[in-house]
Amino acid sequence: MTAGSAHKPTDSRDPLAFLPRLDRHKPRCGPIAPSRASRWRLFVLVAVHLLIGAHVVHWLVTGRSLTPVEPSEAMQTVEEGAINAGFVLFLSLIALTLVFGRFFCGWACHVVALQDLCAHWLGKLGVRPRPLRSRLLVLAPWVVAGHMFLWPHVEHWLGHRKLPDPSTWQWQLQTEELWRTFPGPIMAVGTFVVVGFLIVWWLGAKGFCTHGCPYGAVFALADRLAPVRIKVSPSCDACGHCTAVCTSNVRVHEEVAKHGQIVDPGCMKCLDCVSVCPKDALSVGFALPKPFAISQQRITARADFTWPEEIALAAVALGSAQWCFRSAWFGEGVPFLMAVGLGAITAVFALLAWRLLRVRDVTFQHRELKRHGALSPAGRWTLLGLVAWLLFTAHTGWGRHLRGEALDAAREPLRAAFYETAPVAPADLQRALDGVDIARAWAVGDEPLVREVRALLIRGLGRHADAEKELLDVRGDAPTLGLPESNLALAAYGMDPRRQRFADARGLVAHVLRTQPDNGVAKLLQQRLDALPQAPK
Repeated sequence: MTAGSAHKPTDSRDPLAFLPRLDRHKPRCGPIAPSRASRWRLFVLVAVHLLIGAHVVHWLVTGRSLTPVEPSEAMQTVEEGAINAGFVLFLSLIALTLVFGRFFCGWACHVVALQDLCAHWLGKLGVRPRPLRSRLLVLAPWVVAGHMFLWPHVEHWLGHRKLPDPSTWQWQLQTEELWRTFPGPIMAVGTFVVVGFLIVWWLGAKGFCTHGCPYGAVFALADRLAPVRIKVSPSCDACGHCTAVCTSNVRVHEEVAKHGQIVDPGCMKCLDCVSVCPKDALSVGFALPKPFAISQQRITARADFTWPEEIALAAVALGSAQWCFRSAWFGEGVPFLMAVGLGAITAVFALLAWRLLRVRDVTFQHRELKRHGALSPAGRWTLLGLVAWLLFTAHTGWGRHLRGEALDAAREPLRAAFYETAPVAPADLQRALDGVDIARAWAVGDEPLVREVRALLIRGLGRHADAEKELLDVRGDAPTLGLPESNLALAAYGMDPRRQRFADARGLVAHVLRTQPDNGVAKLLQQRLDALPQAPK
């Protein structure tokens, strides 16, 4: 994104800072040879996805399999004390990265494969996105990593939550609920579109790795200390073929000229640069790392935004990701990392809209949107789309706010009515129900949790037929519901002699007792079930 003026060389201390940017880089010395490394990397990434598919098939066939081999599962280890395959993988990858650098990101990460695939498709359409360069937005992966892995410990130290002591952690490498922590079908497609296609199109190749991936932040730190580097020999003539083929947005020819090696921790060791070098000047080998060297793409002269714009970007990205998109939409809930991607995109969109309204000349991703104060046809359509997206973002945020208020207002009267711990006036239940209905009206799709709360409030008002129908509709073909009160209410309805869903009731009660063994209502229902001779054993 530019605002009509380019950076001019004002600092003679670093002449490399003013070489052409990646999107305007013109390599010398003839045509660029196809990368042999990219073909091998394709084979490896296909094999990784075949293994993922085999894992899912094994679980579907046997009903039990290895826990998800995902770094995100390390959160479960921290929060629940269950040492799973994802935690083991994450620690192993950190250790390997400390030696070999970020090879995993380039050769085995399914998100990188998705971004590369989308970049390839965009290239077929003649679109070659320019990487976005921000000084603050690149810190987003660190913020996300801190939220995932550090913030739970802060809450523990403050007494707001209880984390298991590491001495009590237990191995849990098998699971019957492989898909429990993964998104549903709608959000899976949404993640594909946002994290793969849109973020690559608008923020550049490896856009999510740069502006959202929390694991990449940890691997980038480890990479700075890795002794295995991509280094250069004296035969290099700075032809720039290496930079032209790099999909990690690294200024390879500049870095090796200045440091004798690639110092940018964004380098994912795809080895395309090594493969296409016409002089065979680049190689992988041992070299003394330079952990404090500044990457050529991170120097201040290359930033796309002023500091006020940077601060605005960071504020919009954080606010929209955390308070607008996270857990919103369609009842499945936007996954955390998809919300981060949407937050980064929304921040860039907000700034682009501001520039279209206030700046005389605006270009975005090679397309001129405004010139000499006049919007081009593409600029008018872009501004219209940006305003629509920002309004939709605000709608989503307001809907989430109403949802939170409605659930908070319903919590106490609902529990008091269900467990009969205190008298509850029908007017209080009706007021809570009205709040839930308003929240549902603003929501994009019905959320099961909100519908369960609504059913329980209706039950408290004595409308049992409506409550039972709502609970059955929410559950669908699933064996249980989300709230223990919902499961117990549905079990009680099933024990009615007119319904005789005794086996179903036993399963629902047993589910609650597994998670809440001291639940008094569950114990009472279990005693009644045990006393029924017609209930199947």
